[in-house]
Amino acid sequence: MMKDSESVPALRRAVKILDLVSSQDTPPNAATIARLLDLPRSSAHGLVTVMAELGLLETVGGSGGGGFRLGSRLLDWAVQVSPRQDLLNAFHQLIGERPELGAYTVSLSTLEGEDVVYVASRANEKGFGIHYNVGLRLPAMYTATGMAQLGAMEGTGLRKWLTLYPMSSWPTPPTTTGASAPVVVMDEIASVRRRGYAVDDEQVQVGVWCFAAPVHDLAGHVVAGLGISQPKPKDTLKQAEAMGRLVVSIAQTLSGRLGYRGRWGALGE
Repeated sequence: MMKDSESVPALRRAVKILDLVSSQDTPPNAATIARLLDLPRSSAHGLVTVMAELGLLETVGGSGGGGFRLGSRLLDWAVQVSPRQDLLNAFHQLIGERPELGAYTVSLSTLEGEDVVYVASRANEKGFGIHYNVGLRLPAMYTATGMAQLGAMEGTGLRKWLTLYPMSSWPTPPTTTGASAPVVVMDEIASVRRRGYAVDDEQVQVGVWCFAAPVHDLAGHVVAGLGISQPKPKDTLKQAEAMGRLVVSIAQTLSGRLGYRGRWGALGE
């Protein structure tokens, strides 16, 4: 078995091999790889053999003196990485184009199990203490971005999620200020289809409310929740409608840039 001290150099060599193979016009064989990377022939041969077995490389021109090209397994990984990068690029470009968003902290999260994971966030221009660090995990049922994604699911998808994460097992809410009873949360989740957005009314942070709408990809799948947050004002009724319309508009635009051309409901009609 390879020792831990040996595994890191081997991994680095494997990455260098992938970089080399991807840069060559003609698929290099093991001997060429060893020469260009200044590796022992035995090491290079062993690495490319294992990488081919794992689908990271593919042989070209027969097993004798054939060369190697990038394997199909890398494409499987790329399929997962590319849409996420497209989503993040479109998000950052969009919020940079909309000056009216400067008054809000704008966030983007994806649903992972019973949590949302924040993948992007931009703080508001006035420096209010509202920010969602990338990688932050929060219970999906208490966040606006989580409720927006759950509410946009097809009925069977939401029922499956509730089977995996029944209300009886839900974690303690982050605060005791906002509505936290499961039945009230479920009403908020159901409202997404009716009005197009969800509201976290001080459920995550006291004194802060967040409005969020679902983001769809080309195939119509819900891939994220986009939220706008600010300190909760005194005139909530007037502000709520304006924030709801704004977040739906931004989420629609982001979805459109990902190729979504589906029908919108509620505020999105």
